[in-house]
Parts: sequence; structure tokens; C-alpha cells
Amino acid sequence: MARITDAELERLKQTIALQRLAEAKGIVLKRHGADLIGLCPFHDDHEPSLVISPDKNLWHCLGACQCGGTVIDWVMKSEGVSFRHAVELLRTDPSLAASSTAPVKRSSVTRLPTPIMADAEDQVLLAQVVHYYHQALLQSPEALAYLEKRGIASPEAIERFQLGFADRSLGYRLPQKNRIEGAAMRGRLQRLGILRASGHEHFNGSLVIPIINDDHVTEVYGRKIIVEFAREHGRVTIDGVIKLAGASRNTLKRTSAPWSSADT
Repeated sequence: MARITDAELERLKQTIALQRLAEAKGIVLKRHGADLIGLCPFHDDHEPSLVISPDKNLWHCLGACQCGGTVIDWVMKSEGVSFRHAVELLRTDPSLAASSTAPVKRSSVTRLPTPIMADAEDQVLLAQVVHYYHQALLQSPEALAYLEKRGIASPEAIERFQLGFADRSLGYRLPQKNRIEGAAMRGRLQRLGILRASGHEHFNGSLVIPIINDDHVTEVYGRKIIVEFAREHGRVTIDGVIKLAGASRNTLKRTSAPWSSADT
């Protein structure tokens, strides 16, 4: 998983107003000194116990919840999603994290744009995944730093070979597996080797190198660059390369191969 930088987290916490998110949920806020108060949406609240401090952009429930935090904590609580998913929601479009005015419940519907079409043929599906990973690489300082270290940071080369980076965000943009569309889409991606049986992305933390012949994705390789970063700091000693390969243009077969220490 690509690391979310402290600077990015701080930007989200400072630039996205909690007041806006709360009011988008239908919460009526009233001024109380330097703070704003309203009914907490996370429990059956009859007396205003939700306190929002606009100056610090923090919230806290003084009632039954006794919880609080930043805009990220708010989205995690209100949408029932993980820390990483909440960050992806806020990074993609802050309005997505506050679009619902329904009672708070755990959401089973992804609110991030889905980068692949459910009814696409296998080759189109693979091309869309490759394109998604390519765009993720262009937005990843870690992946770009890795390419620069390897001497292949040329924008022309990155574009020509459609190099990509699997930052673990693809899964957040797919419909959940408990929905018909989500189960079908995830099943196809598992069959193609993009997702593991567990539902996790096979190339997590990897530089993704697709082999494209006649506009068909015939092989996909993955280099675990996040593992390499950790190893350089003395945390791990194992590295490897992942390969998806297949005899036909419509099915990729997952295999694995060692990565020579001479290449590191």
C-alpha cells in the first residue's frame, strides 16, 4: 500500500471544513461561543451534544458516543469505512464524503467513481485496470522516486510503456462483494489474476509493467517497490517479482518468478 504522507493528511484536515460535512448530513448547527453545537448523528441525541470547533476543525460528542477527531474520523464514523477509504473519499471529492442525508449506517455501496465498466470484455477490462494503475503511478511520489532511482523516470518512457503503480486504492472503487454487480466484477478480476481469492489486489505496493501487443494486454509484471523501500531501511530482507502471464489474449494466468539480487 502506498503510504499517505503526513503532509497530505494535514492538508485534508485543514482544508476540508467539518462544519460543511456536518451540515451536508442535515445537522443544524448553532453558535455557542467559539464553537458550534448540534445533535450528534451517531446516537439517539435529544440535547445538542455534538461540538465542532471551527478554529481547530475538530469535533467531539459530549454525549453517549464520547468520540471525536478530525474530518477523517468523521468520515470513518459517518460512512462506516476504513481510514484509507475515508482518505480516498476526501482526496477524490470532499462532497462525496458528505453526500448522504440518510441515518448513519455502515455503507455497502462504494462512493468513489468506478474506473472499470462492469460489462466490458476481458481485454477492455484489463486495459482499464492498466490505465488506472498508470494514473496512480503519475500521482505517487514513491513510485516516481523509484523510477528516477532506476534511471527510467522519462515521462515519454512511462507513457509509452504504460507503467503503473498498484497503491491498493482499486478495491475501494469497486462495488462491494455483497452486491450483485460487485461480486460479478470482483469475480472476473480474480479470474484474470488482478485480485487474489481474498479480494486483495495481487500487485499491492508494486510497480506494474504491462506487456501490450496489438493493443492486447498479454502479460503483466509487478515489482514490489514498497518492499524494497522497507528493505533499504533495514526492515525486511526478502524481495520478489510478480508475473501474470497467459497463452491467450483473453485470460491471464498468474505465475511467480524470483527477482535476481543482481538487479537490486
